[in-house]
Amino acid sequence: MLGTRLHIAPYERQHRRALLDLSFSSHWTHKHLDWHSTGQWLDNERGLVFLAWHGAELAGYIGLSQPIAGCSWIRLLGISDGRMPGQIIGELWRGAQARFPDAGIRSVAMLMIANWLPTYMGQLAFHVSDEIITMSHIGSRQPTAPTVAASIRPAGFGDIARLCEIDRLAFSPHWRMFPNDFQQALRIAAAATVAVRDGEVLGYQFSTRNDDAGHLARLAVDPAWQRRGIGSLLLRHLLDGLQTMRVESMTLNTQASNRPSQRLYQRFGFFRNGYDLELWRKSMAADSAE
Repeated sequence: MLGTRLHIAPYERQHRRALLDLSFSSHWTHKHLDWHSTGQWLDNERGLVFLAWHGAELAGYIGLSQPIAGCSWIRLLGISDGRMPGQIIGELWRGAQARFPDAGIRSVAMLMIANWLPTYMGQLAFHVSDEIITMSHIGSRQPTAPTVAASIRPAGFGDIARLCEIDRLAFSPHWRMFPNDFQQALRIAAAATVAVRDGEVLGYQFSTRNDDAGHLARLAVDPAWQRRGIGSLLLRHLLDGLQTMRVESMTLNTQASNRPSQRLYQRFGFFRNGYDLELWRKSMAADSAE
């Protein structure tokens, strides 16, 4: 950093190539985009993206999602190799945080995927609030199909409004999806189904596939219909379909604090495989109280 101070500025479309190049070449990166590639997220996301410039050279970037009920995620973070991560992350964070009141951001979460990040996020007063655990299923025996007056059909774009409503009812704000997230999920999911009764969608699941391995990316049930066999019906239908396609194994993620979901998956033979990630959060209210 000798000679020239960092300049923090909002991302503009003309900087797309520089950011993509840095995200590809640097070892100091974090990416948590779920259904989107980096380019797609930059083109479609309406959150906050800031760049750290050292003269004409891009030294780092941060991208936060559009908030839902005041809750946002750090989706992108990258630092150029050979730089001082702590200084750049701190200045990027302060630049973005200045815009939080206008953007309506009151809480920020981050899935700790990169092992180099905890020290620097701790310096910004982020803290561990939960763990995301991974569970695996490898040809385990499944329970008897549940007796429930609902049917399974493929999910379609016409279901998105109802899927967003189920999300709002079933999940806290950090875990909800926007309509464009559902649109992208429907485009790329290997299996996307809904449970329906009397024409009403009661729950849904989205899964991906990579060769002979599957991943349950999302399962949600309207709280009014939880513990009535809807989740089991969706899961059983999915596993039967994957078996027909000769998918030999499957994984999923859930929160360590979500005991009901773990019990559901364990009944179907899923087990924790040891790949866990910490969920870090920071509330802006804590800053304003200081």
